[in-house]
Amino acid sequence: MKKLIVLSIVLFMLQGCAQISNNTKENLGAEYGPHHPMDYVSYTAEEKYKPRPEKVNNFGFSRNYSNEVGLDEELTVYDIIDHQKTAEGLGSLLVQTADVKEAAVLITNEYALVAYTPNSEDSERTAQQVKMTTEAAVPYYYETVITDNPTMKEDIESFKPMDERDRGGHQALERLVSEMKQTTDQPVTDKQKVDSQ
Repeated sequence: MKKLIVLSIVLFMLQGCAQISNNTKENLGAEYGPHHPMDYVSYTAEEKYKPRPEKVNNFGFSRNYSNEVGLDEELTVYDIIDHQKTAEGLGSLLVQTADVKEAAVLITNEYALVAYTPNSEDSERTAQQVKMTTEAAVPYYYETVITDNPTMKEDIESFKPMDERDRGGHQALERLVSEMKQTTDQPVTDKQKVDSQ
């Protein structure tokens, strides 16, 4: 008889323990009511492990001394500019404006070239906006050249795998810049007004 009582107590306890591990979200909602914080947690497998986006507007700081060991003395201003990130960021900025539908951007060591598809009837205003946005995104010494000629997007894209040191590429780039200037009147910006004085 004692064995039967002990066995029934053990079985009773095991049944109670089995209910504890069965806490799904639905059960928690039913138990705690609709205002429990767990009711609003719903992760899919993809969302749960999605990395957080990096902060874009971080400050950059560096403090260097002229007698530093390991200082790269051959470093030029061209080495510190990430051409790809600049091109991607500028292209993204341009298409976020209401006046630009599509933009192709090429950043070299001396040029910022933009071919765009306007999204408005006022072509002069759009050209001015594209030119000023481009000038704001690149260093002052860059020459910015823009065009609304749709075929130029592919011409600009063809330079993507090239490098400034390619002799043939540099000559082709100069021809493209000249062609872009002939195709589209370049709006005069404040930067150009200051440079001409």
